[in-house]
Amino acid sequence: MIKMAANTLPALLLALPAALLASATADAREPRVLDWADLVPEEVRVPRPMLPGADAPASSNPFDEQLDEDAPWISLYNFAVNEELDGAFVRIPGFIVPLESDEGGWLDEFLLVPYYGACIHVPPPPPNQLVWVKLDEPFYLRSMWDPFWVTGKMTTRRAFVADIAEAHYVMSGEKMELFEW
Repeated sequence: MIKMAANTLPALLLALPAALLASATADAREPRVLDWADLVPEEVRVPRPMLPGADAPASSNPFDEQLDEDAPWISLYNFAVNEELDGAFVRIPGFIVPLESDEGGWLDEFLLVPYYGACIHVPPPPPNQLVWVKLDEPFYLRSMWDPFWVTGKMTTRRAFVADIAEAHYVMSGEKMELFEW
């Protein structure tokens, strides 16, 4: 039998709420905010192509002027996943391609894609640029035009294979938020 000093029990009872509060605070984790380039392993990212003697990336896209010239380009021919994201609690913005919904528009699962129209127009993005999201609770999608932040636990595995696309990331969607420009 274990003997405790008379003053030990009240001290333990007082310490219990503090320990429970610390435990709850540790569980309220901050997600790692991802960019779509983060889904590609660093070793397979390629530098932006440069014209000989030029200081800017070679591009005819006017929006590229807003990009950091040191930002990596993603090789469209390498489908490797970033294994550091396996099991990570993350937050990533994107557009929704519905997969499962009821007649009222409530979604159970969808593909999260980096740009509007991906997977609807062919070809789809590479598998390491698609996230198959399975929601913890159904979500009502008012418009496919709106981008959203999706927060949840991500896993890296070849998970979704269909005629329209293949996704090498799966996310258990815990939270949906409208992306504000």
